[in-house]
Amino acid sequence: MNLSRSPSDPFAVEHDALLATLRRRLRAAGWTQVNIAQKLDVGTATIKRWLHGRGLSLRTLSQLCALAEISLTELAEQSAVPDRLSDTLTLAQEKALTASPELSTVFFILVSGWPVLEAVEGFGIAPEKIADIVDRLERLALVDRLPGGRLRARLDPAHAWKREPMRRHFERHMKHLFFALDYGDPDTIFGVETMKLSPVGIARVAERIERFRAELRDIALDDRRSSSLPGEWHAILAVACPVAPLKLH
Repeated sequence: MNLSRSPSDPFAVEHDALLATLRRRLRAAGWTQVNIAQKLDVGTATIKRWLHGRGLSLRTLSQLCALAEISLTELAEQSAVPDRLSDTLTLAQEKALTASPELSTVFFILVSGWPVLEAVEGFGIAPEKIADIVDRLERLALVDRLPGGRLRARLDPAHAWKREPMRRHFERHMKHLFFALDYGDPDTIFGVETMKLSPVGIARVAERIERFRAELRDIALDDRRSSSLPGEWHAILAVACPVAPLKLH
């Protein structure tokens, strides 16, 4: 897979997107170049070359995919659209999304890989509003129209929403879902741990939460492909926050 290519070469663009997806998935699975090298019994310089497409055989690519817990088919599917791998939105785009719950709902559905009609079936958005919402998303350069009437979100599903507009959006529209939960209900799924952590420990928790998000996306994709049972939308929150000392009496 060692290529001499120009940036305008379509095959080169696909090749780079494939490798970028592989690197991202390996990081999400907790692999570094050092421990990949130890696992495959080669030098770290070799791993670096492989992860940038130099001297990478199909057999080695399969080995790396196995470490990343992804099949070759899934790797190709997830890297098929280079523009979607963008992990950057402008502040104006974020503000526009968070100003309208319907706009953000349709966008998140498309980011998750579902057809736009899921907004009608799963969230009750009126069908007559969909065309206008899609037009607005297109004007904001958030979606592309594809042949056959399909739509594609121009954002990596792994995007981390850390800026103020989306945090405020969560505060207004999502926070109440978790505060209203009956944690005594056996159907409520949750887990909690209380521990003392240094700043380094907190940074590791933040990394693990991002890895957890990647694992959830994999579960959702696999479930969509293989399950014959009806599904419903779930909101899943992973969060860590400081707690005040307990006052024991």
